[in-house]
Order: sequence, then structure tokens, then C-alpha cells
Amino acid sequence: MSTYRDLTAPIGSRRATALRTVGTRERRSHLTAPRVPTVGIDIGGTKVMAGVVDADGNILEKLRTETPDKSKSPKVVEDTIVELVLDLSDRHDVHAVGIGAAGWVDADRNRVLFAPHLSWRNEPLRDRISARLSVPVLVDNDANTAAWAEWRFGAGRGEDHLVMITLGTGIGGAILQDGQVKRGKYGVAGEFGHMQVVPGGHRCPCGNRGCWEQYSSGNALVREARELAAADSRWRTGSSNTSRARSPTSPAR
Repeated sequence: MSTYRDLTAPIGSRRATALRTVGTRERRSHLTAPRVPTVGIDIGGTKVMAGVVDADGNILEKLRTETPDKSKSPKVVEDTIVELVLDLSDRHDVHAVGIGAAGWVDADRNRVLFAPHLSWRNEPLRDRISARLSVPVLVDNDANTAAWAEWRFGAGRGEDHLVMITLGTGIGGAILQDGQVKRGKYGVAGEFGHMQVVPGGHRCPCGNRGCWEQYSSGNALVREARELAAADSRWRTGSSNTSRARSPTSPAR
């Protein structure tokens, strides 16, 4: 049975993270590592989720906090990650950390080259988090990690080929073949959300126009709802409201 907590206190008010690290663990491959818990971090455009996961993919505990605003420095996001890991380490024997980042991760899975909804630009995330936690850290694109997890533990088990599309603040995607993520030459294969579907369309945070995620993501739905609400409020003039109120079928009567 997993437990879930929503962290609402500002990062830094709960613990001075700069002075603590998770104890150093022996580095082993996934084939020889003992069956001990690890922490998975999912960094999205609006929230950061952390979970302790055992070797069978069972979630033992979950934490959630808001993603720092895009205007904040990359270190603020790093502080958030470290704080979540340290919090979970107080109750679990954590031996490794995996991070799924909402951005374009290089082929070496160290740097976040670009994140449309965060302030990461060529950010050496793996090295910086590893230096602060002293345990093995793996960084990958969030959709890649989600697709591999589904192939290993979920709906994709037993499949040789798998394509996954993730919907959230933006749109992500991943391609797996024989259990291996297809990354492409620069590590950014599967970024379906940034395929141009409307030439000259809405501006995307990636710098392009008409990207798919500008029409089908969570942000896109919010924008369209606001546009519809604004159009509706302009249509609802005083005279039209009066006419509707006088209608025999109006609730006002």
C-alpha cells in the first residue's frame, strides 16, 4: 500500500538541504543490484512528483510539490529535487535516483539541452544532482522513462515495439524497440509534441509555431477555454442579457 503526501511548504523551510546528502551507496548495475528501493522523480511543467519504488515496480510512498516558476534559476529546481529525495530517504533506504525531466535530454543522459516550460538550457542536471546526493543518478526525458516503465511493468509488457504519447502541460513521446529507447543522434527522438501541425500557428515555447502541443495539451485546453470565455463575455451585452431574462423559458422568470 503506497502513501501519498502533498508538500505545500516552500522548499527550504522544511530543511536546509545544502548540508545533507544521502549516504554513499555501492554502485552496481541493475542486474546485480540488491532489491532495495530507489526514488523516481517526475519533473513536469506544473508539478514535481517523487516516489519510492521497489524492484518489482511497486510504489511505496509518493510526494508531490509544485514546479518552480520558469523565471526561477535552475538551482531552485535542483533544490526541489534534493529536498524530495532527502525527505523520502528519512523513511526508506534509498540507493539510487532516477529523474524524468520534461525537456530535451542529450544522448549521454546528463544534460537537459532545453526545457520549454522550465529555465533549463544545456543544464548538467545529472552531475549536479549526483554531487549533492552521493548516490547513482539517472536522467532521461520524462516520456522516455514513462514508456520504459510501461514496457517493464505496465501495459507494454511482452511487446517488442512500443510508442507512447504523454499528455500534460505539453505533449511528449517515446519510441521503444526490443526494450531499448530509440533516442536518435542527439537524444531527442520521439518529441511528437513539437511536430508542426499548423504552419504559422500558435507560438510554442520551443520557438517554433504550430506545434502539436499548442493544440492538444493541458496548456492548450486552458488557453482555448479562456478564449471562449472572453468571447462569450463580449457577446453577453447588457441588452442581450435583458432579452434572455425576459424570455418565457428563462430561469429568471
